Amino acid sequence: MILSFSLPCLRSQTLISIIQYCRSRLEDQLLGGSWYGNRVVKLPDCDQVVKFGNWVLSHEAENQRRAYERVDANFVTVPRVHEFFQDDGGWGYIVMDFIQGEIINTLSDYHFQRLANVLEHFSSITDSAPGSLGGGSSMGLLWPDTNDLTIKSIKEVEEWFNSRLFPGQGEVRFKPSPFVLCHLDIAPRNIIWLHSERICLLDWASAGFYPRLLEFASQHYQEDHFSAKLLNTMGHISEYDAEQQRRIFTALYNTERYSFRQRDTEEEALYNTASHITLPSPPQPSPPPPRRRRPKAHKPCRRRWDFGCHTAFLYF
Repeated sequence: MILSFSLPCLRSQTLISIIQYCRSRLEDQLLGGSWYGNRVVKLPDCDQVVKFGNWVLSHEAENQRRAYERVDANFVTVPRVHEFFQDDGGWGYIVMDFIQGEIINTLSDYHFQRLANVLEHFSSITDSAPGSLGGGSSMGLLWPDTNDLTIKSIKEVEEWFNSRLFPGQGEVRFKPSPFVLCHLDIAPRNIIWLHSERICLLDWASAGFYPRLLEFASQHYQEDHFSAKLLNTMGHISEYDAEQQRRIFTALYNTERYSFRQRDTEEEALYNTASHITLPSPPQPSPPPPRRRRPKAHKPCRRRWDFGCHTAFLYF
């Protein structure tokens, strides 16, 4: 699969040569990512980088391309995507602009206020329907254990969480609110601080248009110092939203503990009709042939008869 947007410096480099260059880099030659996950390398003689790996998908490239078009560059920088393609092994490659800056793990109050301003800007970017920014599947921290969840309505968001809640755990119900741009993966590793004091945000795989509560929930669910500080800077949510957030966390907790795989058509039909099926009584075993009486000191033995799916044991 190849999605080309523009190729200013790739004309002299074939896709095969890019793949070979990326896969030949050693761990200490990576610009970002990790050896056991997605990786980032800078292309030689070019102000572009490649994010690649088994979990780099086309919808992330499309999300980032849409974000580049819609956000105000005065608030936040989004690296421009030039191309996405896959190799024969299914690894994805996103070629994007190289952004010069610094990743800071320990942030000051000033940094957190800048981030809060960016998220406030995102809340002014809306859409008429919820779902992934690029129109594909919704993925990430709030949608675990799935890669085919395509959201088209707020009811589908509620149903996804409620399908993972058990009786007595309540239901998720969002108040009517606009669907705003949510990044849903704000973390120090995804923020480049530019020398111009602007912010560059990376990793748009989870981004989409959702109730703003989900941006709060994605931070609160991570339960680390960074998230706690950012949430405090972003402000407080209403008690009603706090209750919905608790139910969302309960649904996510249930997802970690139990399997919620959907039944296919045949499974669903069997499940719906099983209670109306009367199973035949198992056949009675034939009497065993007569045997001589054994001494009392002898340990009891047993004989087994198989009748289809039923097994009978006779002790003697």
